[in-house]
Amino acid sequence: IYTACYCEWDITKKKLLDGCGHESVDNVIREHCKDLVLSDEQLREVMSKLLLAINKGLDKNTNKEAVVKCFPTYVQDLPNGKEKGKFLALDLGGTNFRVLIIYLEENHFKMESKVYSIPQDIMTGSGTQLFDHIAECLADFMRDNDVASERLPLGFTFSFPLTQVG
Repeated sequence: IYTACYCEWDITKKKLLDGCGHESVDNVIREHCKDLVLSDEQLREVMSKLLLAINKGLDKNTNKEAVVKCFPTYVQDLPNGKEKGKFLALDLGGTNFRVLIIYLEENHFKMESKVYSIPQDIMTGSGTQLFDHIAECLADFMRDNDVASERLPLGFTFSFPLTQVG
């Protein structure tokens, strides 16, 4: 038997109003989550520590030992909203790799994408193995989208610290 209860929530008192028994559940949840609620002072401390970590990551003299790695992005131009044409995008996350082709027009865009899994042995293997896999996925995607013979601008989002050389 399934029952549904629609409780009324008093926003100003942050509690349930209808006496349906959920008050005890509310208290249990509140007790478990109390350490996740930060005071203004704690938030300022987190902000201060994060700012210090970012500045350490941005400084070439302290970047190597920084917890927050900040590397040059090599962004050459900022978008102005008038871009047109075909663009490729790569998005590498923890377990998946996504390849996209974006068709930009004056006031609209079209996008096609495909998600490729990254086998664990490749993700934990050498950089060469990982980038070979990325290249194979990109080649497959470009063939499937009939752009294999075209030279297209490409953006790459990599969720990990990466240093570009050469």
